[in-house]
Amino acid sequence: MTGILIGSVCAFAIIVSAVVMMIDRLAGRFALWLQRRKLRRTSKRKRGVHAHSGIARKI
Repeated sequence: MTGILIGSVCAFAIIVSAVVMMIDRLAGRFALWLQRRKLRRTSKRKRGVHAHSGIARKI
């Protein structure tokens, strides 16, 4: 009886850990996607900056 209980608890722990690992991977990909998206937005703003002399500088 106790063997079945221990085995089921171990199986449950393995399933829970696998689900947590999948959520962690998805969260990491989502964070990278947001970071890339944020970098694209900020880089577009800094493309052409007027240098007050009639010349546009690229930063």
